[in-house]
Amino acid sequence: MNRDQEKIQIKNEMDAMHGTTKEEILQDFEEFKDYLSKQVNRGKKLGLDDGKLVKSAAILGDRLAKHEEPQNSEEMLLQELWSVADEDEKKHLAQLLVKLVDKQ
Repeated sequence: MNRDQEKIQIKNEMDAMHGTTKEEILQDFEEFKDYLSKQVNRGKKLGLDDGKLVKSAAILGDRLAKHEEPQNSEEMLLQELWSVADEDEKKHLAQLLVKLVDKQ
């Protein structure tokens, strides 16, 4: 799957989190981590390697940074870090987030 297809898939999944579900996920950082953990586990079951998981997390990070307002201090920090990071740093940040939720 190429980057454009991954973006479309993630956009569709984000759009599918309509109404309160999306709001609940983004309102509480623990809920966000739980959601991300479930997505990482789902990706692993589908056979995605760590590189693809990180790439997907980076695409999700781009989407959130562009289209969602931070709902708590943790999300605000992530958005600020994302806004000053170059592409390589964004990849590392995404990698750390995947690692963080993979330990749950």
